[in-house]
Amino acid sequence: MNSAVVRLASLSLVAVVALAGCGGGDDDGKDKKDSQGESSQTTDGSSAPEDDGLTEPGSSLELGDPARFEWQATAKVSGEAEVTVTRIDKAAIKAFSGFKLSDEMKKATPYYVHLKVTNTGTTNLGGFEPPVFLDNGSSILYPAAHISGFAPCADRLLPKKFGPKAKPAALCMVFLAPAKTKLRTVALRPDESQEQIDWTGKLTKPGTAKKKPRKKP
Repeated sequence: MNSAVVRLASLSLVAVVALAGCGGGDDDGKDKKDSQGESSQTTDGSSAPEDDGLTEPGSSLELGDPARFEWQATAKVSGEAEVTVTRIDKAAIKAFSGFKLSDEMKKATPYYVHLKVTNTGTTNLGGFEPPVFLDNGSSILYPAAHISGFAPCADRLLPKKFGPKAKPAALCMVFLAPAKTKLRTVALRPDESQEQIDWTGKLTKPGTAKKKPRKKP
């Protein structure tokens, strides 16, 4: 859903299980993007903008499709990254029976969103949480629940050292859809001035293994 006006939900829904805040990066240096060279020329001699490799805001993607974007992680840290939503698990709230839940949270539907993140810029993006949210079709984007040590879906933050040469990071983020709502899309929204990028796909159950392709005789 590409809402014209989208605001972030308050953390009231997830505050009870908030055991860890957003991490910060180790490098406060700004990203120095590689030179893209001169603009290409059209047949009439005018300049045409070159493809910068970034995914168009407002794009609708399927699971497994990558989205590359410019990321202003903090006022001092900017970079470029590529995020791929590889899987979305629909879970049951009973998975959080070991946590103290509010009445509001007991009515929520949890989703585990699995991501692959690659640093495609020149800045260390270590310790940050990707700007990924749950879109339930309303005018609100819901942030991930801040849960520490939750085995079924851990590692919502990038590794502390996540520079340009770091191998892609596998993350999992827990989202809670409020009562009587459900996940409509997983949304990437690094910049509030631009439309979000959405992923949709078939929901799976937590722990369901992917079927391996049968070998041909």
